[in-house]
Amino acid sequence: MGISSADVINPGEKNVPFSYQISNIQDYPDYVFILHGTPNPSIEVLNSSEFSFYKLSTCSIYAVPRNVYNEVQIDQMDETQMSEFLKNDSRVARSSLKLEGTYGNVNEANPLETALIILNIKSIQGNNLDIQKEKIIYGYNNGLKVEKPFQSQNQTPEPTSPGPSWDYYIYFIVLPIIALGIIVFIIIRRKTS
Repeated sequence: MGISSADVINPGEKNVPFSYQISNIQDYPDYVFILHGTPNPSIEVLNSSEFSFYKLSTCSIYAVPRNVYNEVQIDQMDETQMSEFLKNDSRVARSSLKLEGTYGNVNEANPLETALIILNIKSIQGNNLDIQKEKIIYGYNNGLKVEKPFQSQNQTPEPTSPGPSWDYYIYFIVLPIIALGIIVFIIIRRKTS
């Protein structure tokens, strides 16, 4: 029997998950936006909040007219019926954008903690849902956030090091200078007394 190591993180590494947010979902009140993925989630109704999913999943977004969503009672369908409806029903608009669950593994010492991709709905025409990656917001362990725009839909902008945190400056620069000043002051006082 083989052992699967796809879900295992190597020692000294940590996983940085992707999360997503649709910036203009409120501009399309006549649609219900659904996240569907393999192996999961089977279905998640999206709103303007951030969302994320299992790191080994690949997901797509679908737009279902609100009246159709209410009529077909998608929450009553089994997994096969739901998948068939989302992929084949002519009333459903589909995005060709594939969303991944994880940015990947990085060294534990890396200050990168989060990666939020902001999505923007460009249009819904027939059964074509045009959603684009607008920007990525990297979050670091010192609380700093760095935004990078997407130049290409197929290439995620690389994170840049946020630079040393204030803690770094205080502990490794300011405190040693103060300590040195105190030592010099004590030495001078002893020599003059």
